[in-house]
Amino acid sequence: MNMKTSSFPRRPFPASFATFALFTLGTSTLLAQRPEDRALPPPPPVTAGFKFDFGPGKARDGYTPVSAETLYTSERGYGFDFDSKPVGVASDSTVAPDALTDGCVTTAESPFFFSVQAPEGNYRITVTLGDAQGESNTTIRTESGHIHAADIKTAPGKFTTRTFYANVRRPQIPPPPQNAPGGTEVHMFLRGEAEARCWDEKLTIEFNGPRPCLCAMEIVKDNAVPTIFVAGDSTVGDPRRGPGGNWPTQMCQFFKPEIAVCNSAEGGETSKSFVTGLRMDKVLSQMKAGDFFLIQFATNDSKANWPQSYTEPATSFKAYLRVFIAETQRRGATLILVTPMERRANGDSVGPWARAMREVAEQDHVPLIDQWAMSKTMWTALGPDVNQAFSDQTHLSGYGGYLLSKLIVTGIRKNIPALARFVAEDFQDMDPAHPEAPPEYLKQSAGPGVPPRAPRSAVAAPTPITPSR
Repeated sequence: MNMKTSSFPRRPFPASFATFALFTLGTSTLLAQRPEDRALPPPPPVTAGFKFDFGPGKARDGYTPVSAETLYTSERGYGFDFDSKPVGVASDSTVAPDALTDGCVTTAESPFFFSVQAPEGNYRITVTLGDAQGESNTTIRTESGHIHAADIKTAPGKFTTRTFYANVRRPQIPPPPQNAPGGTEVHMFLRGEAEARCWDEKLTIEFNGPRPCLCAMEIVKDNAVPTIFVAGDSTVGDPRRGPGGNWPTQMCQFFKPEIAVCNSAEGGETSKSFVTGLRMDKVLSQMKAGDFFLIQFATNDSKANWPQSYTEPATSFKAYLRVFIAETQRRGATLILVTPMERRANGDSVGPWARAMREVAEQDHVPLIDQWAMSKTMWTALGPDVNQAFSDQTHLSGYGGYLLSKLIVTGIRKNIPALARFVAEDFQDMDPAHPEAPPEYLKQSAGPGVPPRAPRSAVAAPTPITPSR
């Protein structure tokens, strides 16, 4: 009704009525009506799927044949990458009558890499491994070294399949509306990050081990699968080179093939710079209800000589943690605080920030994994061998990353039931007072370092298939 033409007198509500209405509706109810507090809709799906048949012999119907000489180019959109030197192995048709296993590719110079140009998102990957006439032993990694399985052995004439998930992302962020603040790309300030495999236009799968043998591969985009996002600094980020890496790099192998991991941690970051440098915006652009977000900061937050990114544990550090919590919860995802691991000297260098995390977790009722306490116990248990877990005073070796990955997953099983259901059935908890020996895969060939960025051009990719669930 137009109040200017109404015959009713215009009388303001008395203060007592306004107060009553506010308490009746409730502040949380009013705030929940704001558009910025509603869960964001998921991004539109992009269908992409590929089937590849490797090695000599006839390709199975519906599969793209890939010989050992098929090298990756941006024009082709798939192929062996990063100077891989695979070798084709033919099999007698009487030994391997199935077209999918009548040939394979292997190499005498592990590892070899296979890349597919793919849009951003999560991908379900199923590989067929083995050799009709020889033994095989394969370790599988994706993108920047995420390890999914190690020491997969097959006898001559035997084949096995493995399914796992990998996340593909690009540094670009959906642009904000006209005249709105924001950016369109993650701020990268460290040399070499822009060329890292986790940011390029490809999905890359690494095959390592004593004799990796690859027969076939199916790749299907699946954005419905839950994602574990990770934020942190160089004690959390994926490696530029090598088969080791920090705990997010190595924990993929301990999950069922029902969840993907996106490690957005990077060297030099703090809880503040992760937000101001648009890395948080990048994560939120992919996040959906049912996802998980593991947060570990302190190593650089503690550097008071970094004035633009330093946070004080009792004030600004807690405030930024609560930004992560609020943004995650409004999207229907689960945030998990992970206290930082202590440095090699095993003192109290990040203790104030670890204790601040504990306080926030208790006050805001969010789950927490107390890695700081577990790491101190473990470094003490290692004694003189603690040097094997570190590459310097602060950063871990591959062995240190492996140990912490076991502790993080142990913490997930004990403290986060919603995520614990994705942990592999055969996972064995580790007591920090009794660290395990290093796994064999840490001794494998490291593979390439920072690869050159491939030229971008139009892609003549294999014909996509319609994914089936």
